[in-house]
Amino acid sequence: MNKPIEITVGTKNSSAKNIDHQYFTVAARERYSALRAVVSMNTDLFGVVFCRTKIETQKVAEKLIQDGYKAAAIHGDLSQNQRDLVMKSFRNKQIQMLVATDVAARGIDVDDITHVINYQLPDEPEIYTHRSGRTGRAGKTGISMVIVSKSEVRKIKNIERIIKKKFEKKE
Repeated sequence: MNKPIEITVGTKNSSAKNIDHQYFTVAARERYSALRAVVSMNTDLFGVVFCRTKIETQKVAEKLIQDGYKAAAIHGDLSQNQRDLVMKSFRNKQIQMLVATDVAARGIDVDDITHVINYQLPDEPEIYTHRSGRTGRAGKTGISMVIVSKSEVRKIKNIERIIKKKFEKKE
């Protein structure tokens, strides 16, 4: 190619302006209790809970269901038919929380998601932008929360640098 030109649309790894970014610091063994507390405090929550692994995704969804929440897991071990059924239930708001891996969450385009909860931070900080972008769409506001252990707080600073936005520490 002679004299190639790069054309960019939008801003790389930018975070929507109408998303509040929050984080909670907890002991690693208290992570699920923190998730339950967050969900209990936000009764109008309609959101996606992100986990790193398929096993963790399934485990968190099962615990939420046992605790009386309307939740379902979506990950790569589900058949396409199962994924379609889960997504239909989520879009119809029969499910309050979709517990997902990053791979399964690609292409989730559901209106009115109020919260994205990062049960675990992604391995790559740039993925956080994709996760948080599931909320705060079409001029609406959204909340992206992260549950971190003390050793992971430094990762928050790295993400802040990438998204050019500060996180609010919550208790």
